[in-house]
Amino acid sequence: MPHPEPLTIAVTGANAGIGLRAARRLATQGHRVLALCRDPHRGRTALETINASAAHPATLVVADLSDPVSIGAAADRISRENDRLDVLINNAAVFDQTMRRPAFTASGHELFWATNHLGPFLLTALLSPLLAAAPRPRVINVASKGLVTMPRIAIRFDHLDDPAWYTPTKAYYHAKLAQIMTGYTLALRTRGVLDVACVRVPAVRLDAGRIAALPWALRALYAPKNRFAVPAERLGETYATLATRTTTWQEHADPAARGRAALRGVYLDENLRPVDAPAFAYDADARERLWEVSGDATGDPSWAW
Repeated sequence: MPHPEPLTIAVTGANAGIGLRAARRLATQGHRVLALCRDPHRGRTALETINASAAHPATLVVADLSDPVSIGAAADRISRENDRLDVLINNAAVFDQTMRRPAFTASGHELFWATNHLGPFLLTALLSPLLAAAPRPRVINVASKGLVTMPRIAIRFDHLDDPAWYTPTKAYYHAKLAQIMTGYTLALRTRGVLDVACVRVPAVRLDAGRIAALPWALRALYAPKNRFAVPAERLGETYATLATRTTTWQEHADPAARGRAALRGVYLDENLRPVDAPAFAYDADARERLWEVSGDATGDPSWAW
């Protein structure tokens, strides 16, 4: 049954995995979905799946989150075609363990950092006027449960694009920490205006096609892990529930609290229960520095708040 008050919801990485499932569920519920995908062909294929049961046909928006030009073009199109944006789900990410050597974008940024952090940061800023036009706007970032194994992880401010420390695992979790910290900063800057959440995603069961595309060694590695991983459909439900909830993170936090306690309710597990982030995420000076360097790296975009 269509939702009585359809929301306009943008989902990055909507062509596969959790993003596809979340987009399909939200479209089925009656919401207007903007499916942001890097590859036009894969995006069109995903759109067929999303629209099979959609009350309002979803719209494909081509966006490569590693490319500021592509992000700008996508944001311009969304702004031309919509008078508001109720929810932005920054789901897209790259985590290719076959990339044993770092790759760099045309702007000179390491690919994982550019795609998983700088891209969402820029996209959120460019879409902030549309979000500000919505009555109850929401931004959802995505982190990883794998961070619980790295309690001392920190942002490498002086070596953000340095290939010397790179491994795909280090680069991935480094960017995911940045996503939590950005979520915290945005939540505090927009308290009472914007609802901000960051989801701690556990190991996700990979689609059969993605498994088949892996080298045989990685297929053997993922086989047992995949059996116990959470299905993407289940996490798509988490995204959809969070995107359409009527409460905000502030209702979980003590308004008189300071420090870590003041941020309670922003970082959530797959069951939408508040969880703790790595210790570094609670360093207010580090969060502010991250915001500044992220702005510098993305052309100092303007924000609506």
